[in-house]
Amino acid sequence: MTEYIHVSVLAEEVVDLLITEKNGTYVDATLGMGGHTARLLAALPPEGKVLGIDWDPEMAGVAAAKLKPFGDRVKIAQGNFANIDEIMAREGISSLSGALFDLGISSLHLDKPSRGFSLKHDGPLDMRINPDNPLTAYTIINQWPFEQIEHLIRVCGERHSRRIARAILEARRVKPLDTTAELSALIERVAPARGEKIHPATKTFLALRVAVNYEFDNLTRGIQKVLPLLKPGARIGIITFHSLEDRIVKETFRIMAKMGGWELVTRKPVKPSDEEIAGNKRARSAKLRVIEKL
Repeated sequence: MTEYIHVSVLAEEVVDLLITEKNGTYVDATLGMGGHTARLLAALPPEGKVLGIDWDPEMAGVAAAKLKPFGDRVKIAQGNFANIDEIMAREGISSLSGALFDLGISSLHLDKPSRGFSLKHDGPLDMRINPDNPLTAYTIINQWPFEQIEHLIRVCGERHSRRIARAILEARRVKPLDTTAELSALIERVAPARGEKIHPATKTFLALRVAVNYEFDNLTRGIQKVLPLLKPGARIGIITFHSLEDRIVKETFRIMAKMGGWELVTRKPVKPSDEEIAGNKRARSAKLRVIEKL
């Protein structure tokens, strides 16, 4: 059995910036493999508790095994953080001392070929965080019209969006595109990298993942739903990994502070140190923003 190792980014910074009430209850809305939750619980006294939420049932199971030593100080709920109010009601939790959203994709997703997230490993065009989700990357690539595919990848920053979308439609007329390797090779042929550091298919793969998992909608809903559940003095910390997500968080926090009742804790995003990036390349694009309820 393969053991997937995931290094939680900005873990020290999360602990330092998120904890304001030692005996409080916190939510890790993107539990993943439990790294941030373990760090929070280790920093809190025995009275401090964490509710961990993950949309992926496999991930929730991995985290449950890892966090077993913390006993009843941690509750694990399988669900989407866009429904955080319903999940908390179900778990009998009425208020929070802090909330963490880490919007990165776990190493389990990236390194497990069958999940179809990675450019490095050949797998089916899937990309679902929750396997019950009916929409897959295969559906988008093989069934969506040219205009929708082109718009989706252009919005995620792909400047060759028309060329890539056209090539996808031409290829699928011959046979469906089934795997990540097929799609990646197709994009590499029609939009080769010219002195760029990232693979030419990176932005298209990002766009597919965002669309399949409704990431921007869920982020907006998750923030809206968690606000009334936070006590005065509680903080929200959000870690983003690309500029589109960061823009949503930055703008949302700015509006919250302007309307009153909230204060920015981080005027500029907190980024990983050079040391952390050297030890974990996936941390390099991470940004943490924090806001506090007055």
